[in-house]
Amino acid sequence: MSKMNYINNKEFEETIKLYLEDPDTHEDHLIGMFDLLITNIIESFGFSVDKDDAKQECFLLVLKTLKNFTPKKGSAFNYFTTVIVNNLKLLYTKDKRYRTKINNYIEFKTGQRPDHSSTRYSRDGEPEEDNHPKG
Repeated sequence: MSKMNYINNKEFEETIKLYLEDPDTHEDHLIGMFDLLITNIIESFGFSVDKDDAKQECFLLVLKTLKNFTPKKGSAFNYFTTVIVNNLKLLYTKDKRYRTKINNYIEFKTGQRPDHSSTRYSRDGEPEEDNHPKG
């Protein structure tokens, strides 16, 4: 049997409802659905962020906002997709600002402007590959 690559909104909403009633019994299933949703969004939008950190941040946020979801106001898929995408935009913007500060510091210390197109620096100051989608 192959792994499902999409979220069935009806099942998603039912799982949320069951989880809110009995978290211990339904936690694994709900976490699996959120994992799929978060992974699909990160890969589809091509955000240039550390995928593991972004996933962890998104999990924390969706678990915090879970109690705010109301099926009468819209689908779970749309609600949580919006929450996740907005969070990823915020993470990307914070990371971009951080990289700009690092590059400015490098320029200040060395007198040379870093090549912004090919060098990205991690939080520990080490150069890393730029995974931002081209286009």
